[in-house]
Amino acid sequence: MLSIAAKDLHVGAVVLSGTHLETVESLRRQVSPDGMAVGVSFEATEQQRPGRYLVVEPDHEFTLARVHSVAWIIHSRHRNARAIQDRARIAVPDALRGHWAFRQKWNVVERLVEEHTVLAYRPLGLDELPGLGAPTPAPPNPDSSRFYRLRRQGPAVLATGDAVRRELARLSWVHRHDHGPTDWDMGKRLPADGDIYDCLSCARSPFDLMPMEIVVERTYRDVVLDDLPSDWEYELDAAAAYERHLLMGTITPPSRDESGIGDGDIVEFPADGSRDNAGATARAKVISSAPGNDLVTGVPLVLLSGPDGRYFRRALSGCVRICPAGLPRVR
Repeated sequence: MLSIAAKDLHVGAVVLSGTHLETVESLRRQVSPDGMAVGVSFEATEQQRPGRYLVVEPDHEFTLARVHSVAWIIHSRHRNARAIQDRARIAVPDALRGHWAFRQKWNVVERLVEEHTVLAYRPLGLDELPGLGAPTPAPPNPDSSRFYRLRRQGPAVLATGDAVRRELARLSWVHRHDHGPTDWDMGKRLPADGDIYDCLSCARSPFDLMPMEIVVERTYRDVVLDDLPSDWEYELDAAAAYERHLLMGTITPPSRDESGIGDGDIVEFPADGSRDNAGATARAKVISSAPGNDLVTGVPLVLLSGPDGRYFRRALSGCVRICPAGLPRVR
């Protein structure tokens, strides 16, 4: 899994908190008595329970349980060949634009494909794994895969529930034989007592041996170089990749209940439009929560109306709802 700093979180991010998954509903960068802080609110996991709110330092780390990424695949051939001869997968837009396949006259690019990947982690109990001899459930689509692993120990891929149980049994055997006290008089290791979950050599925390279901979903779109935003030079981070997935329609945009922002709401945002601004904030009314995306960056926008009635746009992920539509404005 990927650790991400609070200052780099994005609305819609799914994080792992202990044994539970939580979805970020809104973010707010604010000035606290001790300096810069980030307020994070999470969706309510159950209808009768309110969402959780947390104020943390910008460098506070969260564990992403749903990681979005973007890459591009160049299919090319020599101009005299009939079939594709080379396939290059590149995750850095600037390196993609400068790739030799686009620069050599004797080369023909047959296809440029944008690959969107969503790596989703879900914690499981042992009773939720497939039964003895049962196969792993089929993934969501043909371009997906599903497998298991232990959160921080063992092989990266365990293909079946049986493989998970074998790995836990192997770790238990290792714990018993290698992590017990030493009898110095007899010069040998004694069998270990206790559970592997309480052994610091086997697991630094009880969650390290928690089974995780991992689903890798990939979606492909044919694109041209002009479809890439001109100011992207480096590999997209998790937040930028998430916004690119929204832009290209490979994931479903969050509904009002998930994003927390809808038409008629009053929202607050950094006064200078930056995401990491620790200074003044401004408020405005939402005219349209889905006016489209920025043509250069691909970031989803929200259309707002200021006190003077002037319309302007801001990044959706930089706004936080402070007053729902139809209620008096919060002062």
